[in-house]
Parts: sequence; structure tokens; C-alpha cells
Amino acid sequence: MLKLVSSFAICLLIITNITAQKSTNIVDNNNKFAFELFSKISSTDTTNVFISPISISTALSMTYDGAKGRTAKEMRKTLGFTRSKEDSHKEFTKLLSHYRNNKVSFFTIVNAAFAQQKYNFLESYFDLLKDYNAVIKQADFMDDIKREQARNEINQWVMDNTNNKIEELLDKSAVDKMTRLILLNAIHFKADWKHAFPEDKTRQMIFHHPNRQYIAAFMHLRRNFKYHSDNNLTVLELPYKNDDASLFILLPSEKCHIDDFINNFDYSQFDELSKSLTDTKIDLLIPKFKIEAKYKLKKTLISLGMETAFTTKANFKNMTGRSDLMIDDVIHQSFIEIDEKGTEAAAATAVVVRQKSVPQVTYVNLNRPFVFIIKENYKNSILFIGKFMNP
Repeated sequence: MLKLVSSFAICLLIITNITAQKSTNIVDNNNKFAFELFSKISSTDTTNVFISPISISTALSMTYDGAKGRTAKEMRKTLGFTRSKEDSHKEFTKLLSHYRNNKVSFFTIVNAAFAQQKYNFLESYFDLLKDYNAVIKQADFMDDIKREQARNEINQWVMDNTNNKIEELLDKSAVDKMTRLILLNAIHFKADWKHAFPEDKTRQMIFHHPNRQYIAAFMHLRRNFKYHSDNNLTVLELPYKNDDASLFILLPSEKCHIDDFINNFDYSQFDELSKSLTDTKIDLLIPKFKIEAKYKLKKTLISLGMETAFTTKANFKNMTGRSDLMIDDVIHQSFIEIDEKGTEAAAATAVVVRQKSVPQVTYVNLNRPFVFIIKENYKNSILFIGKFMNP
């Protein structure tokens, strides 16, 4: 117990004297949500964790545009949006438009929506989706054969937009005859290092897991990197080609358990530290790795405060004009591979929206001759019996 308390205290030292910053724009909002979501997932996952927060934020933002009332308030709070619904929509779609119009070469981010054909979706909601440059397609989730065709088309769309790195985002259990809308985001990133790692310097070394040791291939490079280090934390920035993006490494001290660090480190602290790095000659060893992961985020998002959207009390009237829809699940799948040349990463998110379950009604049509009986219920005597032949 003393060791745990000590570890926790050391982790807290990392975040002292760092002033929290109030989110003022959509990028800060998304980044704040990124750390909160990552911390929640990491706290229940003892294996590798890898997500694309902007993919999840984008898919949920498209869903949020269709929400009203308590549902919208909870989604807004969970996503960390700090402005009005209309302003958040404008900021988010403007951000995506910036990536698209500036033809950013090292990553793509795209959206789509598959909607139940002939369902009562509002054109005004589809207009909001078009602001995300979302591809809008009709599907028939009610028919068994056509539902499977739609699922395959969705999975193919995801593969096409993630360089085939995300396969079968939606399995058969993710879609059923009550599905009415699937909102999709896909992101793909591929960039070479600004300073490549010589392949002949890669060698086998020991990686120390808290419970055991592994042999892994470590890349090696010696040069200047932006860097910060103290007794509690080491931060390192590895730039990609043309300085288009960077990989940040955060290494807590050996005395601090990685989960304790994650639980006590947020976006404002990262933002402050990332601005304080200085050029330093570094002899760097980093393992090559590949991670593939898949998450169903319903429980995680509920724990972050987005509860009503997953219940029959959900209010998505801005989608249909009625309170007939709820979120079934939010499914996220991711991939990353880091080697001597650079990094490739991809992810996709699906928000599966279903019609609220209603009492099952069995259809009976008395359109042919029938027998009828009148019975008293004290002694159960049949009082009358008849046959109806002709109206």
C-alpha cells in the first residue's frame, strides 16, 4: 500500500505548477476529450491501447447535431464543446474543411452516413451532415439480405478509406433490423520520419513490462530532438517529414506506474509541456511496434456522462422530428505500425443508431369465417357460441 501511495504522489508531482487552460476552440475541445477518453479506456485495459480521438469526436459530433434536450446536453459535456451547438458545428466542419481544402498529404479524414431508406429523416439533418462533406447513402436494414449487403458496403467503404488497414469494422451482430442510421468516420495517416532510423542499427533488446520482460526490436538514432526531462517525466518529440506532424513520447519515471500517470495527466498539462521542449542531442532507442485494436465504446461514453443517448429516453428529434431513435453502440477500430521509415496509422468509427424497441404486435386479420364464444368468468360457463360466416 505504501508503495502505491508513493507512486501516486510521484505522479502528482508531474502535474504541479502547470496551469490548467480553458478550452476556447474546437481543437482544444477535441484534445481535452481525447485525454479523458484515453484515460477511461486505459483504466480498464491492461494491454496496448490505441485510438483515434478525432475520428470518434467527428462521428459523435455528427450524431450530436441530431440530438436535443438532455441528450444533447450530455453529449456536449462529454465531447467538451464549450460553445453553442451551432457554433460547435461551424467550428468542427470548418476544421474538417481546412484539412480537405489544404490537401494535407499525410492524412485523410472522411465521413459517411448510411440511412434506412424511406425512413422519416429530416432533410435539415442531412444538410448538417453535408457540412461534414459526408457521403450519404440509402440502405435497407430491415431486409435480411439487403442488411448484409449494406454491412458489407460499409466495411468496404472503411477499408477503401484506411488503406485496407481496418477490416470488418461492423460484424453481423452490430447491425439488425432495428438499425436506422450508421454514421461513419475513417482516418488514415502515413508519414516518413524527418530523420529516418538506419535499419542496420536496429537490434534485439529487452523491453520491461511491469510483470515480465520481452525481447523486442529496437531502432536506434543519435541526433538533436526537442526534449524535456526531470525526475518525474521525460518528453520527446519526433518530427515527421516536412514537420507536418510529430510523434510525442511521454516516459514517466520508473517509480511511477504508467496507469497512475495516465490517470493524472490531461491535455492542458501536455499542451504546456509540449511548448517547453528544447533541442537536445539524444541517443534514442525505441521499439518497432504494431498495434491493432477494436473497442465498443458504449460503456466508456456512459461513464463519461453520455448516458441518455443510449437509452429509450434518448432525444434525437433533430434527425427525424420524433423521439424514435437511440444510439445502439459506438464502435472504434484502430491500427498503427512504427518502423525505421515512419508511421502508418488508421482508424474508423461507427455510431450505430437504432429505432427504439416497441412492444411486439402480432397482426391478426379476421378476414375469413370464424367461431366466437361468450363465457362467464365466475364459473366459466359458456353462454353463447357462434360462427361468423358473412358480414
